[in-house]
Amino acid sequence: MVTRPKAWLAGIAVLLIVIAAAFVLIDNNTGNTASTTQTAPASSEGPAPAARTELADSSDKVRLKIVGENKALIGDAGEIVLALDIDPGWHVNANPASMEFLIPTVASSAVNGQSLDIPIQYPRGRVSDITLDDTALEVYDNDASIRLLPDEKHTAMLKEAGKLDMTVRVQACSDEGVCLAPADLPLTLNLDDTNTQ
Repeated sequence: MVTRPKAWLAGIAVLLIVIAAAFVLIDNNTGNTASTTQTAPASSEGPAPAARTELADSSDKVRLKIVGENKALIGDAGEIVLALDIDPGWHVNANPASMEFLIPTVASSAVNGQSLDIPIQYPRGRVSDITLDDTALEVYDNDASIRLLPDEKHTAMLKEAGKLDMTVRVQACSDEGVCLAPADLPLTLNLDDTNTQ
C-alpha cells in the first residue's frame, strides 16, 4: 500500500470541501441570474454548439447502464442489475464509503415520482492504493454491478406502472486523487419492452 504524506492528504480534503462549497454556491445562484438574449448575425452554416458553462462533474466520467434485458420482471420477481461505466483511470467510492466525509455510491428508485424502497445489494469495494489517515480507500471500478432486488409486491407495482426511474449518486475520482463534484445519474427502465432511456 502507498502511504501519502498527511499534508498532501489534508490538501485533498480541503480541495474536496472547496469544490463542494463551489457547487452549493452555483446551485443557489442559478435561479438568481437574469437571462439576456443576444441576436447572432445570420449565417448559412448550422448553429454553433452551445458552450458548456458549468464545471465538470462526475457524470463526465461515469455513466449508468442496465445489464441484461431484465425479462425476469415480466414473470416472477427478479433482479435489476445496474452497471457503472467508468472511464479508464477513474473510480467511485464504494458503499459504504471508507471514511465518513467521503461520498458513497448510492442507488435509489421511484415509480411515478414516488420513492420505492427496493432492497439494494452493493458490491464489495476494491481496496485501492489510496490511503487517508492510514485507511486504504475502497472503490468501485468500471463494470461494478449494483443489484436491485424487488419482491413480489414491488414487481406488481412495477408491472402496473410500466416503468422504473432509477438514480445512482456517484463521486468520480482519478487514480491520482483528483475528485470531481458528485452527480446523480438517472436511468429509466421501460418495463413494457425492457428498453432504457
